[in-house]
Amino acid sequence: MIPIWILDGNDPFRLDYLVIAGGGGGSDYGGGGGGGAGGYLCAMPGEDSGGPSSSLAQIIYYGGESITVTVGAGGSRLANGNDSVFGNLTSIGGGRGADQNTAVGNGGSGGGGASGNLVAGAGTMNQGNTGSDFVTSGSNYPASYQAGAGGGSRTEPVASFDAGYGITSAITGTSVARGGGGGGSAGSGVGRGGYGRDGGGNGAKNGYFGVTPTQATAGTTNSGGGGGGGYQGVYGLSTFAASGGAGIIVLRYPSYRRDISTIAAGLTYAKTTSGSFTVYTFTAGTGTITF
Repeated sequence: MIPIWILDGNDPFRLDYLVIAGGGGGSDYGGGGGGGAGGYLCAMPGEDSGGPSSSLAQIIYYGGESITVTVGAGGSRLANGNDSVFGNLTSIGGGRGADQNTAVGNGGSGGGGASGNLVAGAGTMNQGNTGSDFVTSGSNYPASYQAGAGGGSRTEPVASFDAGYGITSAITGTSVARGGGGGGSAGSGVGRGGYGRDGGGNGAKNGYFGVTPTQATAGTTNSGGGGGGGYQGVYGLSTFAASGGAGIIVLRYPSYRRDISTIAAGLTYAKTTSGSFTVYTFTAGTGTITF
């Protein structure tokens, strides 16, 4: 990864970063697709960025500059996720899943397709991937449909309604997988709803033919994971879609360098150490920081 450099007088030092946007929400009318993961931008030695991609453009900051930090919220049901921003880097919010009345969302990773809006949403280059399309299986449609899953940061969905995987990062000192898509919903002729991956929520199964429905689940907070797709309409019991998970911004730099001097009150954060590094983890809000 190409790092950000902050210059301390004439002495530059490396700032590693992870910037993930909010995941897209699932949709549900007539069977809904899962939400796509929020865009994934990473500059950490030995780790991938989204897409996947292996390098990011170099950015240079000078001491005393104010840097904008915005942690994108997860998208609610039927909504795209919100962008995360660090300086002039913008991670794009995940796309919403489609349903019969809702067009699919493009985003960091795209949302899943559904009946009436069959084709999945597109991802953003070097941030994420496309979701999966709506499919049917067997002769008892609509009971056996599978709405598409949301795309993830690392790869496209591995099955029609199981979501795309995220990426594992150890930037905080602990390995955590983030940026997975949300699972698509399924008709009762299918054994289960689609699985979410790496912070993405699971999709629902409807109650058609008297089968007990299952509920969609939300993306994990601060994972950028997509929300699971739900089902509501004339068949069976309603299982509403779930929201995407909020994004996150993590900054890491050598502990012997100067600390961040100001952090806006509107930002929620934690300061920790990992070996010889200082780590700032921003989990909500917007504002500026100054080194």
